[in-house]
Amino acid sequence: MNVLFWGSSNLSVPFLEFLINKKLKISAVITSSDKPQGRGLKILPTPVKLLAEKYNINVITENEMSYETIQKFSPELSIVVSFGKIIPKNIIDLHKIGMLNVHFSLLPKYRGAAPIHYTLLNGEKESGVTIFWIDEGMDTGDIFVQERLEVYEEDDYYSLSEKLVKLGCGLLETVIDRIMKGDIVKIKQKGEPSYAPAIKKSQAQISWDKTAEEIHNLVRAFVHWPKATSKLILASGKMINVKILQTKIVRVQECNVLTQNDKPFGSILAIKNDSIIVNCGSNTLIAILKIQPENRNVLDIRQFVCGYRVKLFDRFL
Repeated sequence: MNVLFWGSSNLSVPFLEFLINKKLKISAVITSSDKPQGRGLKILPTPVKLLAEKYNINVITENEMSYETIQKFSPELSIVVSFGKIIPKNIIDLHKIGMLNVHFSLLPKYRGAAPIHYTLLNGEKESGVTIFWIDEGMDTGDIFVQERLEVYEEDDYYSLSEKLVKLGCGLLETVIDRIMKGDIVKIKQKGEPSYAPAIKKSQAQISWDKTAEEIHNLVRAFVHWPKATSKLILASGKMINVKILQTKIVRVQECNVLTQNDKPFGSILAIKNDSIIVNCGSNTLIAILKIQPENRNVLDIRQFVCGYRVKLFDRFL
C-alpha cells in the first residue's frame, strides 16, 4: 500500500516512527517549511522532516506542495497527524482509499488546531482520539474509530499529550490492519460541534479573580506554550514578570491558611517549603509549585522565595 504521511509537530513524530516500524511503503512526508525557532531564531527543520531524512524518505515542504507534486506519488492512503493546514479537495481526491486524520479529541468536540489545550482549559474529565476521513471541512469527516480516556486534575499538556499519542498509535495500527483487509469504516459525526482555534499568547495572562480551578486549568493547558504569565509585586515595590508552570488546587480544609477576604486576589497567604499559597476568586486557594522569572531558569519554590525575598502578602497581578 502506497502511503503518504503529513505532519509538522512533535506529536506527529511517534506516528511516523510507528509507520516506519510497520514496514509500510511511505513514499513521501509532507511537513511545514523550515522556520526560525528558539531564542536565537535559528532556521530549523520540523522534527518530522528530520526523522524522514534519517530514513531517506522523500520530503515535501508545504511551500512545495501542489496537486502535481502529490500526483506523482500515486497515493493510495495518507495519514495526517498535527499537520496544521487545510488540504485542498483536489489533493484529497487523488487518493485511491482516502486521507485519514488522527485528531486528539472526541469529535465533533474541539474541532480545530488546539484540542488538547482546550480540553485542559475547560477542565474536561475525559478526552480521546478520533481517526476520521478528511473531507473539505475542518475536522468534519466520517469517523473510522474513536476511543476515550480519562483526564485527571494533575494532567497537564505534556502528560495528556503523551497518553493521547500512545492511544492514537494503538488505534492507528488497528485501522491500518483493517484497511489492509478491505474493512473500511465510515460513521457520520453526531452531536453538537465545539471548536479549538489556535492559541494566542494573550490567552496566557492569569486573572487572579478567577477561581483556583480556572487558574489551574490555564496553567496546565499552557505549560508547553505560551506558558501562564503574571506579575509579582514584592514588598520592596519591585515588580517581576513570571511564568507559572505548575500548580495544585488547595482545598481549604487541607490547608492551615484560611481565605482572607480582606486581602486582594493574587495575594500570597502562605509560604511553604514546596509551594506558595495564593488567594483566588470565590474564596479559593491555589498552590504554585514551579515558577520561572522572566529570562531566568525554572525555579522550585524554595529557590524562588529565597532568591527574590518573597514575603507574605506580596501580590500577583
